[in-house]
Amino acid sequence: MSQHEGHPSSADWVAQDLEQLLHECDALIESHDEQLRRLRASITDLETEREHACRKRDQARRVLETLRAAVLEGQQLRAARTQSPNPHLRIVSGSEDSSVPHASSETGTPGTSQLPPGNPVVLIEGPRSVTIMKVISSDGRRDWTARAVTDALGESADAVRRNRCVLETLCGRGVLTKKQSPSGRGNGKNVFYRLAAPWQAA
Repeated sequence: MSQHEGHPSSADWVAQDLEQLLHECDALIESHDEQLRRLRASITDLETEREHACRKRDQARRVLETLRAAVLEGQQLRAARTQSPNPHLRIVSGSEDSSVPHASSETGTPGTSQLPPGNPVVLIEGPRSVTIMKVISSDGRRDWTARAVTDALGESADAVRRNRCVLETLCGRGVLTKKQSPSGRGNGKNVFYRLAAPWQAA
């Protein structure tokens, strides 16, 4: 009997071994392909999330820049209002009263014939001050008393003292002049106020 009888030949043994190796390689490649598919899916998800985050960041940055620009513009407007570049513009703060509506962007500048020449424009702040200036400007040649102003406003006698305080403040700022005359009753005096300068509501 030959020594190789009952045993596969050398070539057959090598072929079987190679076939087994091929199966092992195919299984390994298939396993790696599956892992690669999962990794690629994970990478795609990560890229999508990153792109979304980038868009949100860019949007937030634009909103922040717009907000900062708006704040800066508001500060500049506030500074321009409190520090007017017009040397002939003065600010007058009068007594406030929430019951009187605020009149903005209105002017009480009467005709030039009613005012002394060269008077600067006075900026009036405060709704009650503006309202009283409107009443007085309706007849800039008239001498007004605190009671006459109160009557023109349709208010009760209780408001005379408050209106007189506003008139005194406006007079002290130069937008009104004040003169006194004997009342004819004891030592009392009548106080009259007249328009003295052009004005504008703040």
